[in-house]
Amino acid sequence: MSEDNNNPSKAVQGVLDTLKSNPKALYAAIGAVMVIILVLAMSGGGEEVQIKTSVSVGQQVTLDNPNGGGSHLTTTPGLVSTSEAEEDQEQSVCVTKAGTKGTVEEEMVVGQLPFVKVKVLDGDCQGKSGWTSKVNVKGG
Repeated sequence: MSEDNNNPSKAVQGVLDTLKSNPKALYAAIGAVMVIILVLAMSGGGEEVQIKTSVSVGQQVTLDNPNGGGSHLTTTPGLVSTSEAEEDQEQSVCVTKAGTKGTVEEEMVVGQLPFVKVKVLDGDCQGKSGWTSKVNVKGG
């Protein structure tokens, strides 16, 4: 190999000359650096999502969807579509109104999302049991 190919200052000078003579390359380099910075800033580390709701099996809870509306109860824990398709309707147990009382029967984590099985104590869904996201329940 020639000595010119192993000289870092010549390589840096070559890159600088290219960037000076070709503004598009300069903009592309700046864009690449910005994308890397954004990815690093948005990645947020490897922490698990923590739900602040602390409930236990047998505890009486209030169902209250923090996004507004009712809490959807399903036959299995996990994210289930609320579409009108027949296979989606088979998974649906009931939709409770905000403030409905229930008792926690089970807890389970699916993926990294916590779910609870709740037996409804009042309202239109009284007596029915189903799974909902843990964010939809409040202790006491």
